[in-house]
Amino acid sequence: MMPLALLVPFIIAPFIGSFLGVLVRRIPRGESFAMSRSHCEDCHVALRAHEMIPVLSYLLQKGKCRQCGSRIDPHHLRIELAALAVPACVITARLLMNHEQGFPFADDDFSLPLLLADCFLGWILLALAWIDRICMRLPDVLTLPLLLTGLAEGFLSAGADGLLDRTLAAACGWSLFALVAYGYRVLRGRAGLGGGDVKLLAAGGAWVGLAALPIVVVMASAFGIVIALATILRARRFSMTIMVPFGPCLAAAIWLARLTLTAQ
Repeated sequence: MMPLALLVPFIIAPFIGSFLGVLVRRIPRGESFAMSRSHCEDCHVALRAHEMIPVLSYLLQKGKCRQCGSRIDPHHLRIELAALAVPACVITARLLMNHEQGFPFADDDFSLPLLLADCFLGWILLALAWIDRICMRLPDVLTLPLLLTGLAEGFLSAGADGLLDRTLAAACGWSLFALVAYGYRVLRGRAGLGGGDVKLLAAGGAWVGLAALPIVVVMASAFGIVIALATILRARRFSMTIMVPFGPCLAAAIWLARLTLTAQ
């Protein structure tokens, strides 16, 4: 029987996804996401409470604004559904790692605080990857809180030793990518790795620890190479100046490393 605690992240996930949709929409435009109310982007009419129910409101309104009838960008629905996939991935990873036969649920197999911490990481990484894909930028308003919460989670889960390990991992991650970015700029005369990527790896180190940091770097680099090759094949031309957002690659690598660690 499924522990009731496992339902908590699934209940809040669509609402988290709705908020992430606001972040992903407004941050690249430089708009405030904290103070202004949600509104139609065409007629600017403020949305009522029943029009902001994740997933359900979009389906009931058939993807259109109640006031002007304009099409609501399905981006909102997609990110709300993606937010639901985050706790599903966390739970599936733990079941696959801990149970070789069948999928039994046991209350002591899952810690709700740890489950929510993993989901929080997944949701923020989702927003960062989405934003970087749109505008090639990883905003400090997300990367820096992610770094701090990773350090706090390390302290809460493993005390002073955990905090030390996470701090060293964050410092090493930042130093490694900062050196790579500096070296690339010196050799090529242009930026090859953004400051946001440097901060995201530091945040990733704060969440996965020192031992898993090399795995994150290797996986992210492999993902980046695959995406770069796919981009070249799609464009049917090779260019040394091709721009590939590295944030999604790094986010995916951090997420997979974290799932592996917490599932063990």
